[in-house]
Amino acid sequence: MTSRERVLAAINHQEPDRVPIDLGGILSGVSRFAYRRLLGYLGRADLPITVSERVQQLAEPHEEILQRFGSDFRHIRAGPPDNYEEPSFGDPHASYEDYASGATQHAFVDEWGIKWRRAAYYYDMVEHPLAGASLEDLKAYRWPDPHDPGKTRGLREKARDLYLNTDYALVADPASGGILEMALWTRGFEDFYIDLGTHSKFATILLDGITEYFLAWFGEYLDTVGDYIQIIAQGDDLGMQDRMLLPPNLYRKYIEPRHQKVIELIKSKTRAKVFHHSCGAIVPVIGDLIEISVDILNPIQPRAEGMNTWELKRVYGHSITFHGGVDVQTVLPRGTTDDVVEEVKERIASLGPGGGYILAASHNIQADVPPENIVAMFEAAHEYGQYPLQIELSRRSDAS
Repeated sequence: MTSRERVLAAINHQEPDRVPIDLGGILSGVSRFAYRRLLGYLGRADLPITVSERVQQLAEPHEEILQRFGSDFRHIRAGPPDNYEEPSFGDPHASYEDYASGATQHAFVDEWGIKWRRAAYYYDMVEHPLAGASLEDLKAYRWPDPHDPGKTRGLREKARDLYLNTDYALVADPASGGILEMALWTRGFEDFYIDLGTHSKFATILLDGITEYFLAWFGEYLDTVGDYIQIIAQGDDLGMQDRMLLPPNLYRKYIEPRHQKVIELIKSKTRAKVFHHSCGAIVPVIGDLIEISVDILNPIQPRAEGMNTWELKRVYGHSITFHGGVDVQTVLPRGTTDDVVEEVKERIASLGPGGGYILAASHNIQADVPPENIVAMFEAAHEYGQYPLQIELSRRSDAS
């Protein structure tokens, strides 16, 4: 069975030959610091390192590494816009100590006008362009250009080549925040929550503007690569560790209808399956996401409140495919290799029966994950992910 066939079978709730594996996307990636140590551990420190996503400082895994771990996916990412000067981030091979010394750029402003500053392993938001803004300021706000040719230059040729000359499942990975996220990031968290709480006209106009941007951007992107992809990745963080960022009623009033518009546009442009990312405890709205035609849910953080993978599969497993699940909060960074193997076995045992599961970490592999645990995760996925599943758990975690 080819990778593409394997992934499509799983998404269609059929059991392929083994559980599909994903590595290397904006939402299934690896910190460049963890990746640097991984290359050394594998004896391949000579391989080049490039940064694929600047805020999270993710590495672009080399093709040799993707093949070594059996990743069934290849990701097609948007390029930087022509009207925005991409900042330099120093030597991607640098250790964290070199990085922390100040050798890399400290701050930058993105095309939305959001200022980001380096903080430890990542860049954090420090200024929001619409914080304290009036409606007049909002009317004058300079929106990013969804049609900037730099974002899609060369992508059709790349997608076509991968589609015709490889058997991988292709993911269009536009690399942007979601509708709620961009409202929070541009307006500022405190101001936007006040806007929602007071039913401010500002919130509606801002959300409408962001939605129009995404409709135009996804239209442009899918006109470029939609013929060749099997999955289109998008998302919006809706959850924290123990609750949702918004009460479900506010999500349904302000955000869900706009999510639905974007998904309807995507479905009109491509036959690709819709992948939706949301961190955290989002059980109250999983049914809503299914209703608006989300096909794949990521990242399935098993230690977030209510995200019990056995229960998720029982309740929603017939309607949606789960992507992720291998705990990146506790087990991958601090567990032994045996702990990692048991974690992988449990995720496959709980989410894998009948298909409908793609194995990956429960978010990007973070900087503190030891290389031996990364290797253990993918080796266990191959060993225990063969269908028909035959897994004996030595324990079943309380979180699951």
